[in-house]
Amino acid sequence: RYDLAQRHFCRATRLDPRSSECWVAFGCSFAACDESDQALASFRAAQRLNGGDHRPTLYMGMEYLRTNHLSLAGHFLRGACGMGSSDPLCANEMGVW
Repeated sequence: RYDLAQRHFCRATRLDPRSSECWVAFGCSFAACDESDQALASFRAAQRLNGGDHRPTLYMGMEYLRTNHLSLAGHFLRGACGMGSSDPLCANEMGVW
């Protein structure tokens, strides 16, 4: 099921490599399959493309939290929440951390 999603997100990122939303979704599909390295690489690509968006940073923090790298998770979660975001997902993940 996730392999089909990954194929479509791969195609989407090839069609529009500047779309940070595609890279975030691609990273989420990797995270769902426990492929942390590829997920983090996708989130970093999204962050490079759209540095003002808090979501790539937030998802990196969530991935580090999932893999039990708590110090890195805290760094990225604080960074995402400090970007002036009123996203409730930020508050939720800070509560989980």
